[in-house]
Amino acid sequence: MKRLTLAILAASLLAAAPAQAQRIHFGLKGGVNVADAETKGTTFNAETGTRTGYHFGLIGLVDISSWFALQTEFLYSKKGFSEGASGVALDLAYFEIPVLAVIKLPLPLSPRLLTGPVLGLESGCDVTFEGETDSCEKARQGAPRTKGADSGIIFGASLGFDFGPGTLTGDVRYNHGLTDISESSETIDSIKTRTWYFSAGYIMTLGS
Repeated sequence: MKRLTLAILAASLLAAAPAQAQRIHFGLKGGVNVADAETKGTTFNAETGTRTGYHFGLIGLVDISSWFALQTEFLYSKKGFSEGASGVALDLAYFEIPVLAVIKLPLPLSPRLLTGPVLGLESGCDVTFEGETDSCEKARQGAPRTKGADSGIIFGASLGFDFGPGTLTGDVRYNHGLTDISESSETIDSIKTRTWYFSAGYIMTLGS
């Protein structure tokens, strides 16, 4: 609940900022995820593998000053991990809401540094365990089951250049999961997501 409260407060700050902001930006983005997880417990008797997924959604950004902005997004994102050598895999889908502080650097291609919290609400979960794949709710005894929500901290960087009436952007970011997403189990101690995002987007500007 504390993390959810912080996310709501940050989103409220972003919503209140336009009254004093120089410019407001809206756009679309999408890209590729490379996901894994830090797993602990006897169920995971070997290393898990990475899972390639995707994300897409909406961007909202408010300039606070010439060097600082706040950015929020609403994304559909595929995460989890593949079997690797462990024989266990999770195919997860989340609606993610990051709230990011943006540091704008006065250099060509408008480089920016991004960091902030992200809240994820699970919208789908399939598990592969002992050679069978099923939904997490119907998985056999001993298979991972998830709590339905995730949270993390994002670090990243982006570039942008003018293209038509808006700005074409590209960014790379890393989401370090903070929440143990696994239900308590005698054979599973914890599962924490680790995800890289490689994105492209297009942003339009409102205001002066």
